[in-house]
Amino acid sequence: MNTRAARGRTAAALAGAAALLTLTACGGNGSGGKDGDDAEGGREIEASNGKVTVPAAPKRIVSISYATGALLDLGVEPVGTSAIDENNPMELLPSQTERAKKITSIGSGIETNIEKVASLKPDLIVVEGAAAFDWNVKKLEGIAPTLYFGIKTPVDLLNAQEKIAQAVGKEDVFTKLKTGYRQKADQIKNTYGDKLKNLNWAVASSYGNGEFIVDTRTSWVGRVLADVGAKFAKASDDGKEHEVTYSQEKIDALSDADVILVPRMFATGEVPKEVKELQGKPSWKLLKAAKDNHVLPVTYATTDRYGTSIDVLGQIEKILKGL
Repeated sequence: MNTRAARGRTAAALAGAAALLTLTACGGNGSGGKDGDDAEGGREIEASNGKVTVPAAPKRIVSISYATGALLDLGVEPVGTSAIDENNPMELLPSQTERAKKITSIGSGIETNIEKVASLKPDLIVVEGAAAFDWNVKKLEGIAPTLYFGIKTPVDLLNAQEKIAQAVGKEDVFTKLKTGYRQKADQIKNTYGDKLKNLNWAVASSYGNGEFIVDTRTSWVGRVLADVGAKFAKASDDGKEHEVTYSQEKIDALSDADVILVPRMFATGEVPKEVKELQGKPSWKLLKAAKDNHVLPVTYATTDRYGTSIDVLGQIEKILKGL
C-alpha cells in the first residue's frame, strides 16, 4: 500500500506537477551533470533508481519531500527543499521547521520546479517520496547525481534515512540516532512492561468520506508501539498491511481497544476535523477506550525517521505515566 502521504492527492495535482516540470533531462544515467562531476572516491549508494555514485563530500544538496527531515536529523541543511506546507508530507521537529523555512523552496509536494533546482547548482539531489507518484527523477538526474527512494511502506522511510546518511557521510550521526531510539524504547519497555502487556493498543484516524483507518503494528506509530512491547487490539494486530480502511459502520472493530491513539497536527496542536467528527459518532462514544477517556492524541502520527520516532517515544511514555 502507499504511504499515508499519498492519500488524497488528486489528478489535478499531478497535472500541475507535469506543467511545472519543463526542463528536458540531460543524460539520465543517474550520474548527472558534466563529465567528471563525480569526485574521485565518491560513494555508490543503492536507491530505488539503481546504484548511484554520489560525491564524497556533497556541499549543495537539494532535498525533496521526506528527504528534508532525514537530512535535518543528520545535521545537514540543504540549499533547496520542498515547501513546508499542507501539500508536503514532511513532519519536522520544531527547531527544524524554523530552519527549513529559511531554505530556498523548489516547489510544493510533487510539484517540483526543475528550473529552480538547476539554478541552485546542486551537487546532489535526494528524493524520498511515495512510490505512487512521478517525481521526475530522470529530469533531476540531468542536473546532478540523484538518489530516489520510492516509499511504499513505513519501514522504507527508516531504511532510506540510513542510505541518505551514508550518502552524506553522516553514518555516525545516524547510528547515534538509532541507538538513542533503541535505548529509549528499551527503557520504556522495562519501566512500563505491565501496562503495555495488559492493555490493548490501537491507532486510528479518518479522512472522512464515511470511513476510518486503523493503523497496524507495521505502521508509523504502530512500529514504535511494537518496539516498546505493546499489546495490540485485534484490528491493529495484523501487520500484513500497515493500515486498513473500514466503513464508519464498523467502528466496533475497535471494541477491544483499551487505548486508541489518534493523530494530532503539529502545526495547530489539534486533532484533524475528520477525526473529531469520527469521535462524535454515537458508536464511537460506546467504545471502551472512549468511555475511559483513553482516546489520546499523538503528534507525528506518520513518523518517518528516527528524529520524530524518538519524540513519539516520549509521548508514549507520558501517556503511560497517566494511565
